[in-house]
Amino acid sequence: MRKSLYLTGMLMLSFFLSRGVAFAQDEEKKWYDMVDFQGYLESDLRFIVDDWRGPTDGDGYKFQMNRNDLDLRLGITPFETVRAVVDTRLRMYGFSEADTMQGLNKRETVDPFAIYLDEAYVHVQGLGWEGMDLKVGRMVQNWGTVDQFNPTDNVSARDLSDPLDSFAKVPNQMIEIDLYPADWLTLNFIWVPVFKPSMLPPSANLGFAIGYDENGCFKDLPTPPMKIEYMEELMNMFGAIDPCSLNFVDPEMQIVSPDLKIENSQAAAKAKFLVGPLDFSLSYYYGRWSFPVPATGYAGVDNNAEDPNMLDVKYIVELTYPRIHVAGFDFSYSADWFFDVGFVGEVAVFFPEKVDFALRAFQNGNLIIDKVNNNVPTTPFVKATGGFDYTFTSWLYLNAMYVRGFLDEFNDMYGIHNYVVMAWELKFLEDELQFRIAGIFGPDDMSGSFQPRITWVVVPSVELFLQGQFYFGDEDSNNPLDFKAKDKLAWKPVGRNIVALKAKVSW
Repeated sequence: MRKSLYLTGMLMLSFFLSRGVAFAQDEEKKWYDMVDFQGYLESDLRFIVDDWRGPTDGDGYKFQMNRNDLDLRLGITPFETVRAVVDTRLRMYGFSEADTMQGLNKRETVDPFAIYLDEAYVHVQGLGWEGMDLKVGRMVQNWGTVDQFNPTDNVSARDLSDPLDSFAKVPNQMIEIDLYPADWLTLNFIWVPVFKPSMLPPSANLGFAIGYDENGCFKDLPTPPMKIEYMEELMNMFGAIDPCSLNFVDPEMQIVSPDLKIENSQAAAKAKFLVGPLDFSLSYYYGRWSFPVPATGYAGVDNNAEDPNMLDVKYIVELTYPRIHVAGFDFSYSADWFFDVGFVGEVAVFFPEKVDFALRAFQNGNLIIDKVNNNVPTTPFVKATGGFDYTFTSWLYLNAMYVRGFLDEFNDMYGIHNYVVMAWELKFLEDELQFRIAGIFGPDDMSGSFQPRITWVVVPSVELFLQGQFYFGDEDSNNPLDFKAKDKLAWKPVGRNIVALKAKVSW
């Protein structure tokens, strides 16, 4: 044991002595040669242009956002082989949250803000030998070759809190080791000690919301992942009750997060190969699915203590993050012989943990429904994306993809669906004026969305954006007892129809 500690100590001493030599070589550098500073200031004003996709009919035609972001990214390179990066963001929300007189005494409620630490890590090159790099700290990982819909990209959870920023990730603490054994091969190893889930849009809560009619009476329950015959039995329980006599009391969506144990850590490895115009990777990920999956449902109906004509209804849904293994393959290929078309693709095979959903319903304390069915089977399933991009001229660009499985789709009872994704970009006046329209179409249910955007580069580094997000499809399920009958992109929890005006200056 002592020999091992001694050997470890000598290796560490040798490492720091070698860093000391590097410092001696770099000590003549001025501080401003070691520092680089970047950032941006962005103002974002959004308006809801519908009144039917909110929590209640008639909720809309109002401002959704009045936000300002100040992002500051600092890079420090004290030695040639060492770099530290800190990326912080100050976010001002722009809407007052003061709803009491006492709240008017506090700046954080009248003018709420938040401070984000998006990145904070150290990067050491040539650790031990020239072909090895180490990164330690708070960062995000971006795996895969396609845009946005990356089934092989599971290390960093998604940040879907902003529907106009589908590239955002949730940062996490991790350790990354990169090896470069050959010019054509890169090996990447990542360990994430603590699991973090994906962030969902504010509209996601509508997936578990109670439905009401125009009179404010109960209309329907959120559809859990249950067999239709079980759902019919549950609805029959409420069918014999006057819907206007039901008082729903504080519905709850409880998250069952994994314990902070080492066995709940995440690990990933990737081998990237460069073969002429072909880049491809083989990858593996072990961890958890970052989107919550329903595991338990509870509904209770009790007599109201104050009004004998009313019934109190309490329901609780528990959600969990199942374990997964993911084997992935991705590639990108530039076809010089075929008009310089760029082809990309990803395939990921998921091996999920089994998740059963249990539904229990009580009436005045008596158990009347107790059903269990499988929600997530252990059967492996595939998610994939394939597509191409092509620059027709200096002012016209096309990106088109086929997607098997949306970002949040899993092989549970809600299922995996197919999508076609396209984006056109047109540029004029030496790229000062840019038009882009992106769209997603789901042929399985004929729903979709499109996102037009106009960008005006006023002067270099100063941009104005006029952007929209719109959804189409049948908003009402043809079978409210079957979740799969809902149109994916027309469903209210996906988000609102909005128009956004942005201004951004970068440095």
